[in-house]
Amino acid sequence: MHARRIFSVVVVLLLLGGRCANADPMGDFFKKVGQSISKAFQPQPTPTETKKKTRGSRRPPSRESNVPEPTPGPPQEASKPPKEEPSIPAVLPALAAPPGKAKGDMPYGIPVPGRKGLIMSPYLPEGNYIDARAFAPGSAVKDPYTGKIFLVP
Repeated sequence: MHARRIFSVVVVLLLLGGRCANADPMGDFFKKVGQSISKAFQPQPTPTETKKKTRGSRRPPSRESNVPEPTPGPPQEASKPPKEEPSIPAVLPALAAPPGKAKGDMPYGIPVPGRKGLIMSPYLPEGNYIDARAFAPGSAVKDPYTGKIFLVP
């Protein structure tokens, strides 16, 4: 008689314990309901997706995909203005320096990063660019903006 009570208590605990272990799907259900309610009150951006065809794929496109599609970001990202590229300063060609003035210790021009042959004047580094592609490195040129002489780097 005592063994039957213990057995019935164990069976009841197993049945109740099994239901507690299956609470995950129920929790997932409530999470999805909460997410759908919260998304209903957010403004939805208009979809502007363009589909690109890929070449070289021998498999036909499948109708179902296991990969979830990315959700669009918040509308604040879409309303940001595009970055403006910095304006490129005017470029004047370097002038040949007179042979008599190209004496003494002269400064070198400052090369412009990413632009081969363009330099900035050492006398006016914030100024415009100077095109010195026609001159060899180390030759003396006249700055078209200031009129001063410097060496090509």
